[in-house]
Amino acid sequence: MLTKTDLQSLRQCPRKLWLEHFKPGLVPRDEPSLHRRAADGAIVGDKAREALGDGALWLAGGADKTHAASAAVVALRARPDAAAVEVPFVREDLYARADALLPAFNGYVLQETKASTFPRKNDKVTPDKPEAHYLEDVAIQAWAMETSGLTMARAELNLLDSQWTYPGGNDYAGLFRQMDVTESVKLIAPSVPTWIDNAHAVLAGQMPPACTGRQCKEPYPCPFIFHCKALDPPGPEHPLTLLPDSAGKNLAKKLRIRGYESLLDVPPREMAGKQSALYLRIQAAHRSGAAILEPGADAFMAQLPYPRYYFDFEGIDLPVPKWPGVKPYEQIPFQWSCHIERSPGAFEHAAFLDLTGNDPSLDCILQMKRVIDVEDGGPIIVYYQTYEKGRLEGLAMRHADHAGALNRYIQRLVDLHPLVKDHFYDPRMMGSFSIKKVLPVIAPELKYTELEEVQEGTGAQVAYLYACFDEATSPERKAELRHRLLAYCEQDTWAMVEIGWFLEGRGRPSDRRPSIDLA
Repeated sequence: MLTKTDLQSLRQCPRKLWLEHFKPGLVPRDEPSLHRRAADGAIVGDKAREALGDGALWLAGGADKTHAASAAVVALRARPDAAAVEVPFVREDLYARADALLPAFNGYVLQETKASTFPRKNDKVTPDKPEAHYLEDVAIQAWAMETSGLTMARAELNLLDSQWTYPGGNDYAGLFRQMDVTESVKLIAPSVPTWIDNAHAVLAGQMPPACTGRQCKEPYPCPFIFHCKALDPPGPEHPLTLLPDSAGKNLAKKLRIRGYESLLDVPPREMAGKQSALYLRIQAAHRSGAAILEPGADAFMAQLPYPRYYFDFEGIDLPVPKWPGVKPYEQIPFQWSCHIERSPGAFEHAAFLDLTGNDPSLDCILQMKRVIDVEDGGPIIVYYQTYEKGRLEGLAMRHADHAGALNRYIQRLVDLHPLVKDHFYDPRMMGSFSIKKVLPVIAPELKYTELEEVQEGTGAQVAYLYACFDEATSPERKAELRHRLLAYCEQDTWAMVEIGWFLEGRGRPSDRRPSIDLA
């Protein structure tokens, strides 16, 4: 019997469906993004069920899916005024569960909860269109419900309201906002039988042919992407996809239409646009096989005064806020690292990390003010300042008493990311200017892949969730997670030191001082 999940996988990629059935062992164990998505879905689902009250029916599943679906209809008819959650439906050979059925005057509201925020246009008020795969999800349920004897009065998405702020006191009234999707669902539902036929055909055959592409990341990152990449036919050694950012990807599409496959074959006149100098530098580096460092970065770095503060935040964005004054998915810093270069080559290091599970924001500010002098004017060097600036602005809004100091910090931010992008490229970066691609070509022994389980931001968030909110985490495991979080964040700020010195033409720094742990 097929499931709703099977059809959703088919819609993303037929090979994904096939691999889930025949090669499930290829899914990486403890992959952070998979864990984060599951954890977010679980906590949002719990809150949605709580909102229905204690009288809601929780309808049991079971190995016999047809029996479970029939029993659910009997239970609903016995209590027509009760809401029900996890409602099973079977139609032909498809099994689907509805998050909730809510009684209405002319049937039931079919409600699907998602750990996603209510879509709004740029004015943050006008509703926008929901994601297509959400509509398909509800349409599959609506199609399965049609032969149950229950009437669907309306279909809706139950989404987090990003404009709502948690008042505290376990009061989550207003956390969700509903979107009526009845008409869209009715238009899509007739396609479900075709999807079922296609799914059966996929599962009856050999692994479908496919090449990695956009479908590997949308609507969700596919856990089989590394397996599939190894099966891709060989492409050009220097593909057009090396062109970075959305503008570069759009240019790559146009170049492919014009018949180009390798970046090395593109004539300079075709490298048009605001980033043409960047594209030409990338092309030249791949053509020569050597890194290019253009003049200007050294002069910029040399004029920065001391002390220099190399700084990085890590934050958590909980879908269901735990602390008053926080919105769904609002980023709250729980950690930072700061390498301080008091004078050329003289370093100190300080780190803040709060794993109590309490609101870390005020302590985060107080410890920053202990380490980063509000008055000395020293540059606060970051990598991709949009994130750090956003966290400082958020902290200033949450703690107005400290807004003056935080705004001064914002004015002192110096971003290495555009400096690297404007002056440096190494073919080993493969079109990426992320700190994790730049650092290994400057300091080969400093590899994020050697940092065990916390190697990137999502891994840090998952470690935080385990340490703070998982009752099964032992004190020993929590201490281990603390050590790994500190090591990861410290590597980020030491990476900035390495990159800054490289851009300034100073070689490699040698004085890496032990950390002072402030929390």
